[in-house]
Amino acid sequence: MRTRSMIPDPPDVATALDLLGLTVVPEDFEALSCQVAWTHPAAVAMSDAQSLAYRVVWEAVEKCIESRTRVDL
Repeated sequence: MRTRSMIPDPPDVATALDLLGLTVVPEDFEALSCQVAWTHPAAVAMSDAQSLAYRVVWEAVEKCIESRTRVDL
């Protein structure tokens, strides 16, 4: 019998931004790190939901960067 994984489904980008206290997808990884650090002091651990949200937003930033640097031949 197969059991369902206890890993939650990742939130959509809008929900992830909200969980991190952000309003838009940052333009790069440095901006993401700075904005998250501003709203979440290092002395306070992120929740599991916030950690998952960070990954979702990181991937959204990555997609934005890739779309800006893609060269069509």
